[in-house]
Amino acid sequence: MRAVFAAALASGLLAMGIRSAAHAQADSTASLDTVVIARLPRTALQRAIVPGLGQLYNRHYLKIPVVYAGLAGFIGSALLVNQRYLLYRHAYLYTARLNEDGSPVFPDYERDYEVLIRDLNLEPEANLTAEEIAARRQRLEPQLRAQRDHLRRNRDLLYFGTVIWYGLTILDAYVSAHLFDFDVSESLAVRVHGLPGHIRLSLRWKGIR
Repeated sequence: MRAVFAAALASGLLAMGIRSAAHAQADSTASLDTVVIARLPRTALQRAIVPGLGQLYNRHYLKIPVVYAGLAGFIGSALLVNQRYLLYRHAYLYTARLNEDGSPVFPDYERDYEVLIRDLNLEPEANLTAEEIAARRQRLEPQLRAQRDHLRRNRDLLYFGTVIWYGLTILDAYVSAHLFDFDVSESLAVRVHGLPGHIRLSLRWKGIR
């Protein structure tokens, strides 16, 4: 009987040892997986300096095209508006800044002025008299100045929007790295108890009594 009891006790201790070792190995594997999967916010912030790299680090691959589409939209629009702004600016300076003899202070801007005249479907100055040219330039001067200021304001807003969008991509990478290990499983439950004026909020995990 003692031999059977000793054998049973040894078998039990051996089984407990094997189970403990298995649990230890599982915990070690889980810890290793946590280390591998975890995302460090500081690392994500550093990588987010390059657009899209922070999202790549967080494995949010679908966000990368959105990041570059936003940047391309803002930068492309800003460049187009800036090109139009320079055209109106040069045309305005060509018509508004004159020497004492009436010649333009910026003769190099004549080409841009002629391009703008064609874009506005106006009669080329080659077909006009000197008096008609002077009258039209005087009439166009405030219009060119107003349009120049309008385009400059829109361009600056687009530049500002580009910076804001870039900042949002960095913020997204940083916050996503923070929330990467946040528990959103079905075992997490929130319940509100009580009557108006005496409300209590409880947070519990299913399976924990």
